[in-house]
Amino acid sequence: MVEMKKLLIALLLGLAILPFAASGQSQGQVTYRKWGVFGGYKDKQTGPNAWRVWTGVNGAAPEGSASWIALYRAAELANLAGFRFFQIVYQKSQLTYLRIGNGDFDLTGPGGAELEIIATNDPAPPSICRAAKPEYCMTLDAKMTMDQIAPRLKFPKRKSD
Repeated sequence: MVEMKKLLIALLLGLAILPFAASGQSQGQVTYRKWGVFGGYKDKQTGPNAWRVWTGVNGAAPEGSASWIALYRAAELANLAGFRFFQIVYQKSQLTYLRIGNGDFDLTGPGGAELEIIATNDPAPPSICRAAKPEYCMTLDAKMTMDQIAPRLKFPKRKSD
């Protein structure tokens, strides 16, 4: 329960600029994929157990999608590297939102998110924080984060080798 609360705080405070309830699209899924013409994720290893993750989505994606992708990719990187936890030490996001008239027409524009993480096996809070506010830095369980976010994502079928 504590991990879910932390996950929600990560989304609401740092990554998701607008409330998820602002649009009827909020319950949709977005495709989880490497960076391409329709967005996705890209990452760069910045240290032995540290990465920077960037995500972007187009206007057809549900609000908060870039945030979900960023958190999932961060958890996936930590998990793939053999770590149980990951520390978010920096995060930011952007979302373009337009409402025309009396709210009958909503359009979300391109959005993006960026995370800097350190993978660890220690559940302690991060000792460093470069985010705008200290509460934006936290330690999350990688597997639990992936399990919580996976239902919001569509995973493309992988080509057989």
